[in-house]
Amino acid sequence: MPLLTLALQGCAPAESSLSLDQARVDQRGGVNVLVVECDWRPSAAMLDALDHGIPLTLELDLTRERPGLLGWQVQQRELHRLELRYFPLSRNYQLRDLDRATMRSFGVRAAALAALSRMELPLAQASMRAVAPERQRLRILLDSTALPGALRLPALVDPAWRQDKVERTWPGIPAA
Repeated sequence: MPLLTLALQGCAPAESSLSLDQARVDQRGGVNVLVVECDWRPSAAMLDALDHGIPLTLELDLTRERPGLLGWQVQQRELHRLELRYFPLSRNYQLRDLDRATMRSFGVRAAALAALSRMELPLAQASMRAVAPERQRLRILLDSTALPGALRLPALVDPAWRQDKVERTWPGIPAA
């Protein structure tokens, strides 16, 4: 019976939502920048955990792909892991890019979530920008492996902890 209950919970739709409105790679001052516009609405359980000091980590996986014999082949990949965390003692929210050691602080949760609505992330690889006939692909997901051990199982089966993976693909810029 417990296994049936877990299986039924696993079939329920996720309570949080993430919509990816726009994604592109721009060049600014000789540096490629990933520009992402999205709307993330964490579930009530996620927000409650966040307010109790448990960090939530979004993983942004950007790839440059080229057509191959068996579909699209990944040429380059760059990963950004963004951690949203609350520090109850200082009443401060922080948004950190874990891979690049950048951080922004916010006094209220709404401002921290709003900062995720438009992100400009510098890319480490200069050749990350796709040119025709290549394409770019961005996938965003909640990194459940970054949660404390006690929350990893609920993240797999509980709809309140599930976040659907969001993906956007766009063509490379025309060659000059």
